[in-house]
Amino acid sequence: MKKINTVFAMFIALMMLPGILFSQNFQGEAIYQSSTKMKNFSFSGDGMSPEMEAQLKEKMQKQMQKEYTLKFNLSESVWKEVESLDGGPAVASGGGVVIQMSSAGGGTLYKNTSEMKYLREADVFSKPFLVDDVLESREWVMGEESRKIGDYNAYKATYTNISERKTMSFDGEQNEMKTVMDTTEITAWYTPEIPVSQGPSDYWGLPGLILEVSDGSTTFLCTKITLNPAEGVEINKPSKGKKVSRDELKVITDEKTQEMMQKFSNGGGKGEKIQIKVGGN
Repeated sequence: MKKINTVFAMFIALMMLPGILFSQNFQGEAIYQSSTKMKNFSFSGDGMSPEMEAQLKEKMQKQMQKEYTLKFNLSESVWKEVESLDGGPAVASGGGVVIQMSSAGGGTLYKNTSEMKYLREADVFSKPFLVDDVLESREWVMGEESRKIGDYNAYKATYTNISERKTMSFDGEQNEMKTVMDTTEITAWYTPEIPVSQGPSDYWGLPGLILEVSDGSTTFLCTKITLNPAEGVEINKPSKGKKVSRDELKVITDEKTQEMMQKFSNGGGKGEKIQIKVGGN
């Protein structure tokens, strides 16, 4: 408890310091690198050989190593993937089926901690949507550990996340989709030296910028930070797609997935792409 009080006291003291660094115009940009382990990924069916699955895992793991930018001020942030020439989806084929893998976390994400607002661009089977909802609060547990990440003192925090995951199997006739509930411990490292309650992807809610966060499968690590750049930081809200709530998007995604499953059950999907999304917010 003493350690927790010390961290929050540091955060409050930093916020009270005079000068441009912690003024109302305080802003910055952070660069993050992501890496994803494919240990929980599997795909079975007549068109999927062990070699094809191994090939897809290797491609997917490589292409999930991405770079992102987080632009922020005291209450807002925008998270976006950095475009690259070889950043396309991983593709493998066999048995007349083409499988295309992509990340469900793609698209611009806007968070406003003062208004508890959340905007995220999302694609569902190539149709654009704009998720407009409230920020989900998390019950972070502050740890006693600390370490250096770059030039900043970082402190550990964790929380237990319970999420829903869909599993799909294709064997030609008995195609099946199941819902699995996952319990995962999220580990974050944040620095009160940058007094914004922001972080990579949809992570937020700690007394300082989150520099590293991992769910055991995907890790985001901050590699560069620029505070109060001379050219300023422009935070643009995402606007593409039909507006839906988080729950509405889930219903749409489930319906479209069921349609795809039915199509393949009826033999109408041979030679077509199956798109599987990994991860998500």
